[in-house]
Amino acid sequence: MIFFKTKNLIIFFFLIFAVNSSNATTKPPAPDLVVLFIIEGLSTEAPVKIDMPNFNALKAEGSYYKEMHLTLAGHPEKSSTYPWSCSMPNPMLMTGTPFTGKDGVRKSMIQHSFKDNETAFIVNARAYEDVSEDFGTYMASSFNPDSLVINLSMEFMKVSEPKFMRVHLQRPGIEGLKISKNWTENEPYHRNIWHKQSPYRTAITEADRQLGRFVEYLKENNKWENTVLIICSDNGQANEGWHEPYSPPSNVTPLLIVGPDVRKGATFEYCEIIDIAPTITYLSKKKTPALSIGRVLSEAFVSNPATPPTVPQNIKRLNKVLIEAHNWPQDKKKKLTKKGFKTIDDLGLWHTTSSGDNFGSFVVQQEKILESVR
Repeated sequence: MIFFKTKNLIIFFFLIFAVNSSNATTKPPAPDLVVLFIIEGLSTEAPVKIDMPNFNALKAEGSYYKEMHLTLAGHPEKSSTYPWSCSMPNPMLMTGTPFTGKDGVRKSMIQHSFKDNETAFIVNARAYEDVSEDFGTYMASSFNPDSLVINLSMEFMKVSEPKFMRVHLQRPGIEGLKISKNWTENEPYHRNIWHKQSPYRTAITEADRQLGRFVEYLKENNKWENTVLIICSDNGQANEGWHEPYSPPSNVTPLLIVGPDVRKGATFEYCEIIDIAPTITYLSKKKTPALSIGRVLSEAFVSNPATPPTVPQNIKRLNKVLIEAHNWPQDKKKKLTKKGFKTIDDLGLWHTTSSGDNFGSFVVQQEKILESVR
């Protein structure tokens, strides 16, 4: 079943198918289209260990970030303080802020900067409704192959001229989840995504094939030359499968940017998930989401200096202390709580500490509390 929403119209229907803040100095001309292309559960090691010819070919045409750091990929319960049903990195991806419990945050997403243009979010899962709000078109089809997402995306572009799209392939994440569960304990790939028979490997290769189809469509329809493609994930993948939040590989993914004015063949070491929203709005000459605190990845564009600024790597540092605290015994955890330490279960309250919405100060505060109890 597909959930389809366009403007204020919501339709449920069945589809039969065949399975086959800126640090920048100069703004380039706005592209006709920016596509945020998500390959769910894309490990930083996947482009090396798994057959991904299309992704790897595009690396030569664009700017590649070896590691995009995400906050721990946990799933706090939706509540008055955490108004999201999806994993933590998703609202941060779309808003550009780690403070996803702040008032007004659900009206401060990338798509809200494109309110005068066509936008679309197409995905083969139903977990993302809360970050789909105010996309012009939202299509969500559970338990379907990644090929359907590309089919629907191409059909949509035949009848519309979007300025921003999120195209999300869910299957690699689903296969990674299966590998991590007990129901695969008799399989040779149980809790090993890199096993030669691993369905995660198969799903990543298929996602790469669908990426190739999408690029080919853009080229055949004279859209490629003025499209910026941003390829990444909303979480990484643990070696044992899924994105268990306290497994470091779950919280990092590669990022690839391809398109006009993008620096070709460039490789950078570090960026953060909160950098995506301001980068997309910078490219499109749109207003940055109101609560965004990420930076524009200006070094990826030829109209700006190629050397990235020195950054404090706040998300990487925060994840380190959160993982360490999680592994402590209960008596020490109680001491942390008493001193005001915030865990991922407190995500919706991160902005309520004495640091306010100063993320760097919040990270330092977390580090100091941990050190005082250590």
